[in-house]
Amino acid sequence: MLTVAAALLLAATGSGPAGSDLLPGDCSPLHAADPVAAMLAEAGHADDMHALAALFAQTPSVFPSRGLPAPVRAAFARPFALPDLARRATDPVADAGDRPFRAVAQFAAHAYGIPSGAVEERSTLTVSDPQRALFALDFLLNESNLAVKEALAAAGMPEDRTPVVRAATSRAVETVGGGRPTHEPLAVAMRLALAIDRAALVRAALHFDARLDVTGDWTAHAPEELPQELAGAVEGTVLTTQLIPELGWLVVGGPGDNRYDMTRIAGVLDPSGNDRYDWGAGTLGSRLVVDAAGNDAHRGTAFPDGSAPTCGAAGAACGVSVIDDWQGDDTYQGTRVALGAATFGVGILVDRAGNDRYEGGQWTQASAFGGIGALCDLAGDDLYDAEAFSQACGGPGGAALLLDAAGNDRYRADRGVPSLYGTPGVFLSASQGVGFGYRSGAAGGVGALVDLAGNDRYEAGEFAQGCGYYLSMGVLRDDAGRDLYYGNRFAQGCGVHQAFGAMLEGGGDDLYWSMSAAGQGAAWDQGVGVLLERAGDDRYQADGLSQGAAAQQAVGMLLDLGGDDDYRAGSAAQGAGDGNRYHWERSRCGSLGVLRDDGGRNRWTAEGRTDGRGMVTGKADEPEARTQWGVFLSR
Repeated sequence: MLTVAAALLLAATGSGPAGSDLLPGDCSPLHAADPVAAMLAEAGHADDMHALAALFAQTPSVFPSRGLPAPVRAAFARPFALPDLARRATDPVADAGDRPFRAVAQFAAHAYGIPSGAVEERSTLTVSDPQRALFALDFLLNESNLAVKEALAAAGMPEDRTPVVRAATSRAVETVGGGRPTHEPLAVAMRLALAIDRAALVRAALHFDARLDVTGDWTAHAPEELPQELAGAVEGTVLTTQLIPELGWLVVGGPGDNRYDMTRIAGVLDPSGNDRYDWGAGTLGSRLVVDAAGNDAHRGTAFPDGSAPTCGAAGAACGVSVIDDWQGDDTYQGTRVALGAATFGVGILVDRAGNDRYEGGQWTQASAFGGIGALCDLAGDDLYDAEAFSQACGGPGGAALLLDAAGNDRYRADRGVPSLYGTPGVFLSASQGVGFGYRSGAAGGVGALVDLAGNDRYEAGEFAQGCGYYLSMGVLRDDAGRDLYYGNRFAQGCGVHQAFGAMLEGGGDDLYWSMSAAGQGAAWDQGVGVLLERAGDDRYQADGLSQGAAAQQAVGMLLDLGGDDDYRAGSAAQGAGDGNRYHWERSRCGSLGVLRDDGGRNRWTAEGRTDGRGMVTGKADEPEARTQWGVFLSR
């Protein structure tokens, strides 16, 4: 059966699941022109590679009702083309320019496998007085709110939504490891996430791709008295207010410092001032904040009993929630489902300038379950600090994007949830470009962290930094700068349990540190993991099953295209395969680990690795096909 599936793929694509064309940085063990393929063929393993590719191609049929994202289906069909697939998923983001909402919509549409509807032209809304400001708020929020309602109706969202919404993100940790969901609202949430109308969600995100032209002297407008219904909801002057029945209260703030209670206000346009936005413990509904200037603070709180909130700033729960901040050094804080996050809806935070601080708990800073979650920071040196399932975590039915366009940034996601393996001082992350599925019932989504420039620092724990966990895809792409990456188990380009993880580094002298096991282009259990480093003098430090290593019918690749590099690792590393008992009886397939370095003077720690040498590792006569197969190539 595997041979037949492989033949069909070969006929359809011209060169098998790896695709018909080789791009710089690709590694295709099925393509005759690829040096890794030539080495494997010479060693007599060409048929093994076709059988392994065919095993991946069959995998979606094993999970017909789990809701696989489009890029995950493509990766199962072309497992060795993961670098190319990860680039395709993130290229629209790299060209975001000053249109972040369009980039978010294009990214989500790609994740969902549908057209985005994005066009080059866009409307301009002239906002020159308070009435025009009200019109802009109504125009942007109303249509997107209707689109999300349409998406929820298609899923059959129950009338009592709160238990389902809270269960979706509050019980994620217990699903790691494959346990069955014992909490009925969580099982319902999984089903809803796969049934939601994803095209409607994309329309909701794209609707914000309008240019706001805020002009005029806002100090020339006399303030209005606050309506009695909003007593205590606003501190400071307001220029006008209006109640929109299907949305709630819209407020145009004055040019001074204001405070807004966002649990009672649907939309705010504030022209200037250092403003404070209080988001309480969250509401099920839609919110929009456009803040044109000032050093602002957005803060959420827990419920009175101390339990986690439903959502927070730019956190959507069965609605759409957007913050568009234009200037200033701002602070954003949210405990759960906040800072560009969504549970059954669309949550987007855009910050266009300033040195900003993002402080989050779980499911924050670009995370999504049954929706679209995005955080786009277009300038400045920024700090991102969160717990687990954050910083671009795509859960079931989720498309999650964290875009940072410029600046020297620090990303931290290594606190709050203790290690799943009991490792002291280590935490579960599931963050920094991660796709995360619930093995008890639903495929994960697509999560991508894209940083376009700057010298950045990434700190995380387990399952992080370009990692896919269970029928999902995670991508971390950093295009430039001297960067430092620190992670623990399953980090820095890892695919785990039928999933795909890619780490794409554009250049610079970078330091990679992945501890405990499985990192730096590693994969486990029919997963694919790749770390692609394009240039620079880099240092790689890891423990076992790392630096181009795989086990349990998986593919792990570390591809370094240039520079003088230092590789240090433990056992089963630097182009190696390991045990394959999981699926051996039914498939007779091994794994493939590849380390390819295309230039420079390098240092190696694994036995037999030296510059100017290629070698195939693995022994066919070992029990359970252990150590099949590894390729080391340093040119």
